[in-house]
Amino acid sequence: MNQFDITKEMIMEILNGVSFRMQKFKKELMDGYDIHFSNKNLSEIVGKIMEKVSADIFTKRLGYEVKRALADRDPDLVFTKLNKPMEIKVTSTDNAWTGGEFSQRPFDYLLVSWGGNFDEFFCCLTHLDKSEWKSNISKKFYGPSLNAKIVYNKKDKTIFFGSFEVTKRGAIKIKREKISQTYLE
Repeated sequence: MNQFDITKEMIMEILNGVSFRMQKFKKELMDGYDIHFSNKNLSEIVGKIMEKVSADIFTKRLGYEVKRALADRDPDLVFTKLNKPMEIKVTSTDNAWTGGEFSQRPFDYLLVSWGGNFDEFFCCLTHLDKSEWKSNISKKFYGPSLNAKIVYNKKDKTIFFGSFEVTKRGAIKIKREKISQTYLE
């Protein structure tokens, strides 16, 4: 499944870099100026930082260029040697991700859930088709959702960090792990 040759060590380096930058962002901007963002806004910021950090670390570790999106219409990452795109989807919830209703591209996805003080993460790689996303347009909500149960049931996934938990009622929850802060800038 992991045709990209991504390792847990690479993901750990990326998550540490994202955590470091988000904690700095929180301290200097949010706390420093008493500015509040919704978790949706923060997930978008985490996603943009993750694109940049991932492109840099994958390029360095894999030995060829991994490009990041410069416009919203572009895939989040492109592994140039493989000519393969990858999307990064970020959530702050423990049960689902939100995507773009009119995105027609099936992709490999790096699915991320963040929590805590930007120091708890779940990260998984899998291939998703448009049919696996549940449209919410009839509820007048733009973004389709991807339930954690769909990812949990997929055979072709690689979980790099965190896990899934089955609740007593049979629901599937994303379980994040706390990362060790080893990133130095």
